[in-house]
Amino acid sequence: MSQRAKVLWVISLAILPLVALSGFTIWQQYLRDEFVVSTERTYFAQATAFSAEAFLDGQVAVARAKGQPAGPAELNDRPWVKDAIASGKPVVGPAFVDPASGNVTLLIAVPVGNGGAVLAPVPAEHFAQKLMSKIGSPLVDLTVIDSQRQAFIRADSVVKDPVRIQEPYVDAVLAGRTGTEIAPFGERSSLIAYAPVGSYGWGVLLSEPTVTAFAPARRQVLERGAVLAVILAVVGALGWTLAGRLSAAYQSALQARAEAERLSGDLKRALHARDEFLAAASHDLRNPLSTIQSAAELLERSLDDPQMRDRAASCSDHIQSAAQRMAQQLEAFLDVSRLEAGRPLELKKRTHDLMPLVRQVVAECQQTTQRHRLLLEGPALLQANVDAARLQRVVGNLVGNAIKYSPDGGEVNVKVEAHDSDVILTVRDRGIGIPGQDQSRVFERFQRGTNVEGRFSGTGIGLAGAKQIVEQHGGAITVKSQVGKGSTFTVRFPAGTEPARAQTA
Repeated sequence: MSQRAKVLWVISLAILPLVALSGFTIWQQYLRDEFVVSTERTYFAQATAFSAEAFLDGQVAVARAKGQPAGPAELNDRPWVKDAIASGKPVVGPAFVDPASGNVTLLIAVPVGNGGAVLAPVPAEHFAQKLMSKIGSPLVDLTVIDSQRQAFIRADSVVKDPVRIQEPYVDAVLAGRTGTEIAPFGERSSLIAYAPVGSYGWGVLLSEPTVTAFAPARRQVLERGAVLAVILAVVGALGWTLAGRLSAAYQSALQARAEAERLSGDLKRALHARDEFLAAASHDLRNPLSTIQSAAELLERSLDDPQMRDRAASCSDHIQSAAQRMAQQLEAFLDVSRLEAGRPLELKKRTHDLMPLVRQVVAECQQTTQRHRLLLEGPALLQANVDAARLQRVVGNLVGNAIKYSPDGGEVNVKVEAHDSDVILTVRDRGIGIPGQDQSRVFERFQRGTNVEGRFSGTGIGLAGAKQIVEQHGGAITVKSQVGKGSTFTVRFPAGTEPARAQTA
């Protein structure tokens, strides 16, 4: 067996328990997610049953006030009316098709003080619409079962021919139990949540196809599996490379034993190769590791906080956004490091239409907030010779600060315009503002306004980096601000094209 194969075997045996543990953890989390979904559907069914009970209680009250006493024939023909009189409690009769109208009819027998009963009709269509309004999801189907196992409400309407349902979950709900069950419902497997309707002997069923009910949980399994696959791919690639390099170093060491000078040369080359490998690996793994870390943190928060589970469906968007922000932050640190070392930025200028670049940044920033409204104003076309990535970082920093330092929300205005041969970009917010004594130093590295210390996180390099980028484009950045009323940042730089072309939208 070659040295590379031996190293790969060692790596495989080392990570195999971790892979098995990770897979088991993902599966256990999926089972927990399924349990959470089932529990939520149970609560949903209980709330719907409470609404049905409240509706029937209202009909009972109306019947007591306005209902007509039942005649002797009605008392004899309907045993459930006698049950209401005997028990002294309202009883809802089973659904039946009225021969006169052909519609499904429900009657409530309400006992009165003289030993009789009052019969009142239940508006079945209105009842069905009221219950469906409580659900509010087109994926969830409602079924209402009467005391005779008849389903007289299906989906969002009253059925014309009530049918009896012989299923274990119907037995359970008519026995007064609450719960969930995965069973065939119609032509598909569904998650069925059931709850009894108080003392009326009815049951409420909420059914949703398992494909959609457990879609978020399955999507999280796929996302976690994808993260695990990426990690395994990275580890495999590193193991393969490391095994190859170790094998080469081992062979070189065997050959170098015969000659001291060759040993010294081989050692130096091995150290140099190691340094190059570590540098390349560090460079290549920055972005994947940042994305993996962001994904893990977001998934962890969505599992710990029930209010954030609904946001799990957009997890991939957050991962991408976080990765972009990490990349921008890393690039900003690198720019600061270059400038502190006395080296100017290596701008990659090209002629671009600025509007799509700015529009993209504004759209990405809008996705991070629901309390702010970002308004972009500018011409249809505005060309300039710029480093697009760094200019987007400037816009992203200014818009991100406008959102960050406007904790109460509101509008953020972004305006792009051409003036003679210059481009002018303004970002205006209505946030906390910057004290007058701090406005001249917020563009210095690691400096921030005195009114944000301890309230908002930050490094103090964003505006410093933005200033350096703008100045290397031959421009300038300024700020006008008033505490409590907001700030307006203005960026002005040469378009670099003769002349700057602007077309009004």
